[in-house]
Amino acid sequence: MVKERRKKIYSSLLVSVFVISIFSHVFLFGPMVMVSRADPGDVSDSYYNATTLNVTVLQLEPRINWYDLQNATGASFLNAQLDVNQNYYFRVNISSDQGWADIEYIWIRAWADLGTDPGSFNGSLGGNINLNLTYDNSTETASAFMAWPNNNSEATFIGWSEVNVTGSDPGGSPGYTNTYNITFIWRPSYQFRYTPDPTDPAPGFNDTWSWNFNITVLDDDGYYSYNNPIVGETINEFGIYSYTEIVSAGWPVIVGNPGDTPAYNNSYIAIETRSNGNYSFSVNVTNLTHKLNPTYFIQNTSILTAGGELSPLTLFPGNAPQYYYGGVATFTAALNNSSSLSTNDVEWAVNIPSGQFPGDYNASIYYHLRTQT
Repeated sequence: MVKERRKKIYSSLLVSVFVISIFSHVFLFGPMVMVSRADPGDVSDSYYNATTLNVTVLQLEPRINWYDLQNATGASFLNAQLDVNQNYYFRVNISSDQGWADIEYIWIRAWADLGTDPGSFNGSLGGNINLNLTYDNSTETASAFMAWPNNNSEATFIGWSEVNVTGSDPGGSPGYTNTYNITFIWRPSYQFRYTPDPTDPAPGFNDTWSWNFNITVLDDDGYYSYNNPIVGETINEFGIYSYTEIVSAGWPVIVGNPGDTPAYNNSYIAIETRSNGNYSFSVNVTNLTHKLNPTYFIQNTSILTAGGELSPLTLFPGNAPQYYYGGVATFTAALNNSSSLSTNDVEWAVNIPSGQFPGDYNASIYYHLRTQT
């Protein structure tokens, strides 16, 4: 009996030691590994397919994801005609896989192709047919301005904005890619060159007599967006409606005696006009009629005028007009660098017939400015 009790006590001690060793191994040495003592036989293959290879491809060149030319309501005016003296918005979404601080410059350059595609931006040709909007981040303190025309006359720079929209580029990589929306606000002036033919909606330089533009981004390492193999060069077109206005004209006053040839006030008047295309400018006049006694008059064939391309003083031929610029079917070339045309050398004169009844006479003057369309 004693021997059996000792064997039971010994067995109980062995079990206790075994249990204690298990818990001490777990807490002191980590999880216990149970190894099957059964023989698995030959093992010739093992597969583990739960991992992936992850590769992030960064684009060295900046990329232009989208762009638009809009009016104040957000309507797109790509391949459409713009009105002068209205605000428009160039909007551009740009990504940089090296962070936004890597972006140095953004340029939007536009030019009237004058009937020949594609043409190019060339500031020396004048402000009426060239536009350069510039974003400068070279010092990491961003600014934007209109580099050309630089007199704020042929076109006006209204303002700009930038908005961080990182995460909006489906081709971007979190932690690497920054994306911004850049907006340029500008206004074409009255003589911003008329272009009637932005009719093809496909991107590119595919319409003559349009405004062409390109958008270019340059980064700190010298990479240009137009070299990006994914995006390439960003080019498109828009148009400008014709605009024609006679702003003001002086009032000629003539004093003379019967028989004077001619009688004039020995001075010029000025006429200010606006036309954003090739133009003609004519004038016609009625007979001079006595203010108090309309039975007396002087025929308009006794009236002379000169100015612009018309020289010297020339008599009116009756009902036909005289042309200061251009002619019946010809036009004077539009100025490349002007917000208006001021003709300061306009003269008026009258051959007063001998014996003409004295007093004040007046005639209606009809100026006609026409833009070639």
